[in-house]
Amino acid sequence: MSQGQAILTRSWIPIQDTPSVRVTYDAKVKTPKDLLPLMSAINPKEKNAEGIYTFKMPQPIAPYLIALAVGDVALFDENKALIKTAADAVNANSLYVGVAGEKMNVTMPDGTVAQKANIDFSNEIQKASKPSAVIGEYVAPVEEKIVITLTNATIIAGNRYVLRIVYKDMYEAAWQFTHTYEVYAETTTAKDLVDAFLKKINAHKNRRVQASASAAVLTLTAMPKDDNEGVYSLNEYSVVSMEASLYETIPGALLANQPKAVVGATIVKTAGNPGKGYWKQVRDAEVRNMGYKGHVFTGAYPIVEQVRKVVEDAEYDYAIIENDNLYLSNDNQYIKTTPLTTEVYCPSLVDSIVDKGIRSFIAGKTIA
Repeated sequence: MSQGQAILTRSWIPIQDTPSVRVTYDAKVKTPKDLLPLMSAINPKEKNAEGIYTFKMPQPIAPYLIALAVGDVALFDENKALIKTAADAVNANSLYVGVAGEKMNVTMPDGTVAQKANIDFSNEIQKASKPSAVIGEYVAPVEEKIVITLTNATIIAGNRYVLRIVYKDMYEAAWQFTHTYEVYAETTTAKDLVDAFLKKINAHKNRRVQASASAAVLTLTAMPKDDNEGVYSLNEYSVVSMEASLYETIPGALLANQPKAVVGATIVKTAGNPGKGYWKQVRDAEVRNMGYKGHVFTGAYPIVEQVRKVVEDAEYDYAIIENDNLYLSNDNQYIKTTPLTTEVYCPSLVDSIVDKGIRSFIAGKTIA
């Protein structure tokens, strides 16, 4: 696995990697046939028989974002023997998820030295604890969208029109953080009013939406947040959530200057989706897991970063396994339970032996 931040890419690629440089790249990677490589580029979806993979990053990126990771995920039984088939999973009393890391030299009982994978095991998932799982394919994130249609609206020249966007995702001020845009109608044409809002919104330096227009229809699309970029971000991934309202007033009318709805205007919101298996979600899950490995001061100074396995822009399938782990009380009198969650993120997980093994283990019968 590579680590290029901030100027370490030069240690494995002959490149000038100051942060101001931007490059595109193509790559060919050869791995052992049982391993799947990932890069910060367009990635393969499954293993091939040759173990040779090609990658392409068409967008210019900083060299420190060039990343390479190679590993594998497998299931093991209560004796930590490899589960090779769905039938093996059915017969297992417990399940471990193992992630293979770099190989290391191990001295065998007969004195010989062999290379063995360093496997990072999950918590034990006991069949008696009645586990359940949600397994699914990668789902790309979709930003929220609001469409304001003024095609049939009655526009009065000289009136003041106000578009207010209330953001719900600001936990510091939920439902209180707003951006307000106001324009004065110069004509009675709805398209002219839409164009005026378009210009006003997109000129706002700190806007959180991107405006677009077609005839008398104004579309507001939430922008990805710019405070959580990069594999080593200290901020968790989240998406913009918003509501919009449109009203008009009569300038100069002291008593009649009350806001009122724009007759004939419609506002339709399409909810966004943060995605599933999105690389930023996987990054955050990996950071949260670091506490279980003793790395708890992720925001303290000086910051000592652990190398992260997530690959930027990779698309991850997912398996979320929940179970109540069973253990004997200290006085050996009764069985106690502890709820556990095991999260697995891996490209091409769905329909793999890992997927079928988990489902067969839970169902108690072979899942083809």
